[in-house]
Parts: sequence; structure tokens; C-alpha cells
Amino acid sequence: MELLRDNLAAGASFSLVGIALLVVGFAALDLVTPGRLRQLVWIEHNRNAVLLTTSMVLGVAIVLVCSVIDTELLELWRALLYTAAYTVLTIAVMMWSFVLIDWLTPGKLGTLLFDGPPRDDADPAGRGAADEHPAGWITAAVFVTVGAIIGMTLLV
Repeated sequence: MELLRDNLAAGASFSLVGIALLVVGFAALDLVTPGRLRQLVWIEHNRNAVLLTTSMVLGVAIVLVCSVIDTELLELWRALLYTAAYTVLTIAVMMWSFVLIDWLTPGKLGTLLFDGPPRDDADPAGRGAADEHPAGWITAAVFVTVGAIIGMTLLV
């Protein structure tokens, strides 16, 4: 019964910390992207915003899962602190990578991804800023890669 209690406490604690860190990641992504990310994702259905947000969540989730595996022998409070530190590092590197890709992109990355009228789904031939842009896919791949690299550092 003690093992069940400890596992439930760890599961609940890691879940709550994980959700809080995902909110921090969303806020950080909102800071480096133009416009309101919440508006772009949930109201305008901007596919590039959804792609970047999803890749940020996946990259952070990789680190969170690796952290749970890596910290199983630590006291819970130390494991949570360890998880938070590595996840904040992951979010910072992801946001830095967005700024770096923006610097390397002809024009402004945020303008390419988020400005312009949303695509009219009734007109399959119509293109707008809500269509996937290659720079969005590259940035998304970088976000997941950052999460994978930092996650693997926890496991080695």
C-alpha cells in the first residue's frame, strides 16, 4: 500500500509540474512569436502556430518523460526540482533556436508564419498565412530535436 501511495503522489506531482511547465513553454513561445499565440491557435486556426505549439509540447514532453525515468531514485522534491531545471533549459534553448532561425531566415520568420489572412478552407486552392510554411516545419523539427537531445542527456 505504501508503494501505491508513493507512486500516486509522484504521478500527481510530476503531472502538476509538467502542466505548469507546459504553460511556461506556451508563454515563452508567445513571447518570441508575433501576435497572440492563443488567438492564432484557438480562434484563427493558424496551422503554423499549431505546428510550432505542438512541436514545443512534444519536445517538452520528451524531457519530462526522460526526467521521470532518470529521477526515480531521488526524493520526490529533488526529482521535481531536477525536472523543472531541465525543462526550463529546454524551453530556453527552443526559444533561442526560434530567434536564431528568425535571424537566418530571409525576412522575418514570424511574418512568414503568422501574418496574412487565414486560409479559406472552402477554397482548397487558396493560400494564406495559415497554410504550412516550410520554415514552420523546420522550426518544429528543431523544437522536437532540442527536446530529444536534452532528454537523452538525462538518460546517459
